[in-house]
Amino acid sequence: MSIRQELLSVIERLNNEQLSALLDLALSFNNGEKPVNPAVESQAYQDWVSSENDIYDEVFADELTAR
Repeated sequence: MSIRQELLSVIERLNNEQLSALLDLALSFNNGEKPVNPAVESQAYQDWVSSENDIYDEVFADELTAR
């Protein structure tokens, strides 16, 4: 099945709210806009992955030293 056919098949099963979100995304692609992932661009995520947040290093210390 081609990507286009698969997408059309999925679209047929979406409700109006989901179709609205998909339409917004498709229009942004059509306008050449960069897709936005709110979770990745949120301040909470940015704080979590910042170099000041060392919990990641503490949790995965064994993995980091093994490399």
